[in-house]
Amino acid sequence: MDRRSFFKYSAGAVVGASLLGRATKAFAADDGSYSAVILGDTHYDAPDPEKYHAGYTDPNPTREANHRKEFVRNADMWEARCPALVKRAAALVDGDTRFVLQMGDLIQGDTATAAVHAAFLADTFDLLKQGVAPGLPFVTVAGNHDLRGNDDAVATKAYADYMPARLTKELGREITDTNFRFSVGDDAYLVLDFTHPDVARIERLFQETQGARHTFVVVHSPVFPYDSASYWWWFLLGSRDDRRADERRRIRRLMASREVIVLCGHTHKTELLDWYGDGGRITQMTMSSVWAKEAQGAWTEKVSSPEGYGSQMLKGHPELGEPGPVKDIFDEYRPGVRRYSWADAAGSYKLLVGPEDIFVDFYAGSSTLLSHRFQLR
Repeated sequence: MDRRSFFKYSAGAVVGASLLGRATKAFAADDGSYSAVILGDTHYDAPDPEKYHAGYTDPNPTREANHRKEFVRNADMWEARCPALVKRAAALVDGDTRFVLQMGDLIQGDTATAAVHAAFLADTFDLLKQGVAPGLPFVTVAGNHDLRGNDDAVATKAYADYMPARLTKELGREITDTNFRFSVGDDAYLVLDFTHPDVARIERLFQETQGARHTFVVVHSPVFPYDSASYWWWFLLGSRDDRRADERRRIRRLMASREVIVLCGHTHKTELLDWYGDGGRITQMTMSSVWAKEAQGAWTEKVSSPEGYGSQMLKGHPELGEPGPVKDIFDEYRPGVRRYSWADAAGSYKLLVGPEDIFVDFYAGSSTLLSHRFQLR
């Protein structure tokens, strides 16, 4: 499918919807430029944990205790810091901004009923949309916390019943599930559900958007193994036993062939990873708005070289560097890493798509000054 065919195929998927859901066209400028404001994970919670977490329980007492600590963390950051972060994000909106994107884990989750879970989603969606840009489409991707409750199946169904219908109003086109696409000008955005990855559906989305100028993959998790000793397997089609290795490599080849730009979250870090392999290129930008500690409101780069990829995996756990499945999977990716940078920093982001270059500007915490500019292309 050439670019002209892509325009024809995607004409009904162009971003734009009024507050009443009346579709309006919001194309890129004549030179193909536009911007989007991005929030990473937000983990919104109310000050009173009983509002959304009444009746919450987990069969594993240790896990429940850890989750309840997160309720306290979330309430603190949403009272003390995150409102300023949202206000800063709103100030990034200008005449070139076409939509607002949130990278999943919109809410903390951990609810007892479907009704409460749906209300949690709706309240948070409204809060962030009104807080950042009421007149622009607000788009979110399914995160693991968005699907988490006493019974994850109940929470997942509540998300599936609420979110596609809400995104249909936002985007001015019918969204039927948690994997979908939209376009801005001749750029394609493929939104993927990493918790329940549907490889056949992902392949169809790529097929439907052939001929796009740029292809952006929007997914909650990274698509590369996460550089962490504890959670290295937190990536698209990843697992501790790598049981979906064939599918993982198939989707990786597809992404590389389109030279995609991945926009993701999940790790609560600000990170850039640029990888060449499978005959192509994948550039990944990881973003976080979980301003849990005051220090995360400043840009302090921890790693700034390709050689640093995998260093956190080994820190404190040198045995993971010995021959075995963990070392093997990092070794599979490491040779292709050309750029790698990360910081334990949270804030808001602005995607700048120009006629030739693509940047993400990062504003740590509520900083009025640019903290760091990432060149993606």
